[in-house]
Amino acid sequence: MLRAAALVLGAVMLAATAACTTEDSAKPDRNAVLETLPADPDEARSKKTAQEFRDWVAEHGDAQEKSAVRRVVRVLGEGDEPTGDAYVSTDINGGKTQVKDPLAAAQAVARAFADWKAAQQGRVSVYDVFGNAVVTGHEF
Repeated sequence: MLRAAALVLGAVMLAATAACTTEDSAKPDRNAVLETLPADPDEARSKKTAQEFRDWVAEHGDAQEKSAVRRVVRVLGEGDEPTGDAYVSTDINGGKTQVKDPLAAAQAVARAFADWKAAQQGRVSVYDVFGNAVVTGHEF
């Protein structure tokens, strides 16, 4: 009986490791949340995009969005693509003036961004002055 159990255990272990590989073939999870602001590969572009966003909200946003979006410093990512994600850098939790409700300000930025882009689908995350996520994965 002991011999049969050892044979069965060996067969199970062999079958379990047969599909294993040392290659890293995992694909990034589309729903992954970035808790910190990613690196900015093109700072001039991200600042220009932020200015375009602020200009649009100044014309089309509500009072809360206008106030919050003034804090936007850079817009990174693929928010300009039909299905892209974007990362918005702000001076929330820093800057020259204090934000009374950082979460509400970040949510207003995310809503305004979704309205501005009117993309088919995507996500926007909003980060504070230290690069820490305040709102992540707001879908639009």
